[in-house]
Amino acid sequence: MKVAVLGGGPAGLYFAISMKLRDAAHEVTVFERNRADDTFGWGVVLSAETLDNLTRNDPVSAVWIRKHFAYWD
Repeated sequence: MKVAVLGGGPAGLYFAISMKLRDAAHEVTVFERNRADDTFGWGVVLSAETLDNLTRNDPVSAVWIRKHFAYWD
């Protein structure tokens, strides 16, 4: 299956990863309008339920994401 992902933000990139996890034969292309070296600050907050879903869907990414979280009280 050919999959076109519009936008290289957090949702688009993770969707692309998830599609490849489902079937490595998928041909996934991410289209991003900004240059590769453009940077933006992303403040992403994930609920406990979302993290549980992520762990069930993709345990490898879940571990990496939790390891790189910024925690504050």
